[in-house]
Amino acid sequence: MRRISAKYARPGMVLSLPVYDNYGNLLLYPTTRLDEESIQLMLQGGVSEILLEDWRTNDVPIVLMFSPELEGRLTRAYHHLVVDNRGKNSISRFSLDEVQVAIVDLTRNLGLESIGELNATGCIFPEDYIYVQPVKTAIISMAIGHKIGLPKGELIKLGMAAVLKDVGYLIMPPEILNNLPNGGEEDEALVADHPVLGYKLLSQSQSTSGDVARAVLQHHEHWDGSGYPQGLRGEAISHFAQIIAIADKYSSFLLVKPGQSRTLSHEIIEYIMAYSGEMFKPDLVEVFVRQIPCYPSGLSVELNTKERGIVSDPNLGFIGRPVVRICYNSRGLPVNEPYDINLSSPENQHKLITRVLEYD
Repeated sequence: MRRISAKYARPGMVLSLPVYDNYGNLLLYPTTRLDEESIQLMLQGGVSEILLEDWRTNDVPIVLMFSPELEGRLTRAYHHLVVDNRGKNSISRFSLDEVQVAIVDLTRNLGLESIGELNATGCIFPEDYIYVQPVKTAIISMAIGHKIGLPKGELIKLGMAAVLKDVGYLIMPPEILNNLPNGGEEDEALVADHPVLGYKLLSQSQSTSGDVARAVLQHHEHWDGSGYPQGLRGEAISHFAQIIAIADKYSSFLLVKPGQSRTLSHEIIEYIMAYSGEMFKPDLVEVFVRQIPCYPSGLSVELNTKERGIVSDPNLGFIGRPVVRICYNSRGLPVNEPYDINLSSPENQHKLITRVLEYD
């Protein structure tokens, strides 16, 4: 398989996996040969990434962290919650139950030892970002929680807290949110209160009071005490909130957000590592960066030697040093038989990935 941004799709390319929109609706079946109509369907559906058949990497499996259908179900549930409860001083029991059912279904996908590959599709359209980003945060948080051994009940609470982290925005006037970051200091101060407002909303319901509400209150606290709203530090911060802080930052950079381009996974991981011990708990950063691949399978890359290839194994545990299947030599000519080089091996330490191709 080969992984590209949807904007690089061209007629004649063949899909290796089905394509879904942000809400889990099937757009195209696997083995579909793309034409102008199917490409437009993907772009109009907000698809940002596709996986293609490629004879050079037919043996490279790509296993998604969660099924797009289940992820889409949670996005729809959260969308319903936001739309149905906006401007109210409480959240309906039905809305919370719908989100929790989707979270419970997602926990059933967490039977693998490793996190797996992230489904990075989403958020071409600005209006989708506020619904998709919390869901991406939730699934990454749950995957980290699973890796550190949280039991199912705790994973469900963690997922609920992560997807509801910004629920405090529901009771703010829409004009304030629409004007940021161009609003005044008072508006920005009000937005900084969203964890407190979210805590108050969630404390009203038995299913989200306690650990869930506390994590929402503290998800902007920093390990070194520089966060808000309480300036907590270290283990005084909810364990759920510590996990959500990392997942929230990763997903907020990864997704295509209004007015900005996508940040690539290796760039975000470098950022998170740089702030280990300041914004984030070091132990959790270590777990995270060794489970989320800098360069996922199927990604086309160029090396400092000018060789080009496709990542055949993200080599989890070796940060930024995947196995690359070389397809073009240093002169840009295709090799007769593509071959793998492991960038973590001593003999390849002088080789570095300098560019990601067909993906931005």
